[in-house]
Amino acid sequence: MKIVILGNGIAGITAARHIRQLSDYAITVVSDEADYFFSRTALMYVYMGHMRFRDTQPYENWFWQKNRIDLLRARIERVDFAEKKLFSTTGEAISYDKLLIATGSKSNRFGWPGQDLDGVHGLYHLQDLEAMERQTPGLNRAVIVGGGLIGVEMAEMFHSRGIPVTFLVRESGFWSSVLPPEESRMVSRHLKEHHIDLRLETELKEILPDISGKSCAAVVTSKGEKIDCGFVGLTVGVRPNVDFLKNTELEIHRGILVNEFL
Repeated sequence: MKIVILGNGIAGITAARHIRQLSDYAITVVSDEADYFFSRTALMYVYMGHMRFRDTQPYENWFWQKNRIDLLRARIERVDFAEKKLFSTTGEAISYDKLLIATGSKSNRFGWPGQDLDGVHGLYHLQDLEAMERQTPGLNRAVIVGGGLIGVEMAEMFHSRGIPVTFLVRESGFWSSVLPPEESRMVSRHLKEHHIDLRLETELKEILPDISGKSCAAVVTSKGEKIDCGFVGLTVGVRPNVDFLKNTELEIHRGILVNEFL
């Protein structure tokens, strides 16, 4: 029996460990994000200098070979469920007897003009952290869109490096759809006390390019304001990472439709 697990996040790796404890099946974990499993929620602490990236990896590199869990770095673009094969962007075909799809989520993008410019990123994948590091030197200002947990984390990250932050929040208070009004006001006060330029009831309208047309240079808000910036953080939630599974026999709605046994 050959089991292929697509995704090396907490779900995929937990499954791999338990399958190994209960069986002698061949196990291959496929990911295009990182060589080894890491704690995604710790990425902010790497940027802020509290941790090294290797400190976010709960298992030593030898753990996988010792437990006979093969790791494959590849990006899968197509699945043939009838033939039980995965196809990578390099043309490699990977066969399986059982397939577990644990590809997690990706940052939302709602079609804003300029959203695909260099310097526009979310905060979900390791590549997002690498992009923040790449953009940080000489950064004059970051604009963050979306008033939730990821947005406030990104604001704290840039603030730790002394980079001015403008925070665009659509609602009348920070995370007001979740927090009671008193707590929402308390967080808003705390952000302002730490010199975060908090703009409530303000949405992103457009991201403007620089003279090269490749990188972001400013944003335009729903109130008509233009704010110069070299980085735009899109932190308006996530959606299931299932685009590559569309137009297959797998049932897709907002995500993969499953029964009571997943």
